[in-house]
Amino acid sequence: MGVKFSFSSIRWFFIVYTLITISEAKSIKVYLDWFLNPHHAILVVGQQAGIFEKQGLEVSLIAAGGSEEGSRQVAAGTADFAVSKQSAHLIRCTNQDLPLVRIATIINRPLECMITRENLKAIGDLKGKKIGYTSSSIEFAQLSITAILATADLKPSDVTLVPITSGMVSAFLSGTVDAIFSAYRTYELADIQDHHPQANVFYYEHYGIPSYDQGIIVANRSQLVDATPFVQALQETADFIKYAPDQAWDLYVKAAPEQNTDKNKRIFMQIVQMIPESVGKLDLDRYNRFALFLANNAILKKDVPANYAVDGAA
Repeated sequence: MGVKFSFSSIRWFFIVYTLITISEAKSIKVYLDWFLNPHHAILVVGQQAGIFEKQGLEVSLIAAGGSEEGSRQVAAGTADFAVSKQSAHLIRCTNQDLPLVRIATIINRPLECMITRENLKAIGDLKGKKIGYTSSSIEFAQLSITAILATADLKPSDVTLVPITSGMVSAFLSGTVDAIFSAYRTYELADIQDHHPQANVFYYEHYGIPSYDQGIIVANRSQLVDATPFVQALQETADFIKYAPDQAWDLYVKAAPEQNTDKNKRIFMQIVQMIPESVGKLDLDRYNRFALFLANNAILKKDVPANYAVDGAA
């Protein structure tokens, strides 16, 4: 004798199934590296589009005062994942022995750059000039400016370095400094070019610094098995953003309506071009080149741990 289902019983089945699915969703804490902004596009869109939910994840995004905070939380086991950058991540894993591992990339090139006045058209023109900078990693900031200046046979002693705790753009526009480095090609460059369209920009990867991933996701080494659904959701989100960037932008500003400006949309679309085709894939040769660059410049105090970065695409 066959079993018959009424419309009412089917409806109740789906209601119960939905409630069970929601109750089984795993809560995930992800620390950002700063306040929410278009650099975090893949995380916000994945959340708003329900892609994380489809993987059984209930994701909370937590703003932070820099990537150090999130890395510490993940290392302590009080957060699941955090946004970092390749340079800071490598330094922390090596010098501080933090049990962290890179599992995915969300921005696949440096955002940092040097911006100079219109008349300073080459690195050599910086001799005797004032250069402002700010950085959450003073070690990497010092190495960066040394490497950039070296491309024109200059040393840090050939310029005046001016630490800026806030207001890099205002320091540049007021004439306090002649150039700024550790500026972002998304934010500071856009702000400066609004006033000085002919300002010059020198990208790190073109001036003595091997290219690196600006935005990565790090996890605790002891919890790598649990990272697979999260990386899969990031990949599905990356595919969606690249296929429908305007729809992705609409989802982003739904989460952050105060950021619905032309400037933020331009930045968002820039970031779309920097999301890798495969977010989990690890280019080991590229990572090794950057690690060697840091090691050769005495930034790394110990041997690089073998498992500080893994391929999350498997």
